[in-house]
Amino acid sequence: MSGWSLEGRRGVVAISMTQIAAWGSSYFVPAVFNSQIARDLDIPVAMVFGGITIMLLVGSLLGPAIGRRTDRIGPREILVVGSVLLGIGMAVLSFAQGLIGFVAAWVLIGFAMPMTLTQTPFAAVAQLMPHASRKALGLMTLLGSLCPPIALPLLAAMEPIIGWRGSCLALAALQFVFCVPVHWAIRVKPQPAIGGPTGDGARPMVAPDMRRKAFWLMFAAFAGAGFVSWGFPVQIVSVGQGYGLELALAVVVGSLFGPAQMVARMAETAFGDRLPILVLGLTSATIMAIGCALPVIFGGGVMAFAAGVIGFGLGSGTMTIVRVVGPLVVFGRDGYAEIMGKLNLPLNYLFSAAPFVMAGASSLGGSSAVMGLCAALMFVSIFLFVWLIRMMRN
Repeated sequence: MSGWSLEGRRGVVAISMTQIAAWGSSYFVPAVFNSQIARDLDIPVAMVFGGITIMLLVGSLLGPAIGRRTDRIGPREILVVGSVLLGIGMAVLSFAQGLIGFVAAWVLIGFAMPMTLTQTPFAAVAQLMPHASRKALGLMTLLGSLCPPIALPLLAAMEPIIGWRGSCLALAALQFVFCVPVHWAIRVKPQPAIGGPTGDGARPMVAPDMRRKAFWLMFAAFAGAGFVSWGFPVQIVSVGQGYGLELALAVVVGSLFGPAQMVARMAETAFGDRLPILVLGLTSATIMAIGCALPVIFGGGVMAFAAGVIGFGLGSGTMTIVRVVGPLVVFGRDGYAEIMGKLNLPLNYLFSAAPFVMAGASSLGGSSAVMGLCAALMFVSIFLFVWLIRMMRN
């Protein structure tokens, strides 16, 4: 792989491992411990999942400022501070005695979010591997696919042994013992090329006077796909049941989107540089749209629902890469962390409402209403990607 140094490969793998630890120590905690936390703190289960919303809202507010700081001083210190804050947040959660302690913990985790979850780590990889940023970021998202099969079983296994409080303390210790030293050891050294800057994002695709329009077009294109990606998975089992599948079968079929995402990311990492990143976004949106429309068109059933889940997984798997690499290619490497923060600010606010909107669609119109809403959003994203691609070509 051209542009891949040994130090760069080690750095990408190391940051990917700390990403798995960070997501497992935040986003996946309510998925496993929701009933135990709700019972011990005497709060509704819905409020436990509301911790994710708090994390998104707080983290989004800080994103642009953290991005500017990352572009100015580099990601190393920010990654370290983020790991420390995430560790403190998990420790506070483990000692929480009620709603106030619970909210305080997730506010701290929200402070850590732009420093440790996606934004700064991806900026670090882009700076670490400037000549092969797309492949490096694709590899990072591929390795990130390992988080659910690693984190969820481990958390479930820990709870009967040390309880949810002890598990949260163990996750806090993981940040201090593993993530902080790894982040401190990372040395981001951009590799200058002879004859001028080269590689992904070396020069922006968009003219300076069109940056604002391109930004909002990209935001809108990502918004539809991200809304589906955040809202549909939490409803996927109930949607399957609404189409007549037994619970066990709905769980099995619904879980197919995970392997489909990994297959798509493996293919993109291996062959993706043959396809322009915005064309990949258009292709991903099209696959997601077709997948979501299939159960509506054919009236549900095992085969139609399974095809829809697989189509959603394939498209969303590569769309994650498009969301990371697209801003780098369109707006350039300089200021990449800041532009990511500015995109994430409105996007994360929007995504925080996705589970509630999907639940409302399910209660009002059933499974076909959920899938129809997802398909409609993806067809809008297709139109916006076409518009963005035409802008880049003019």
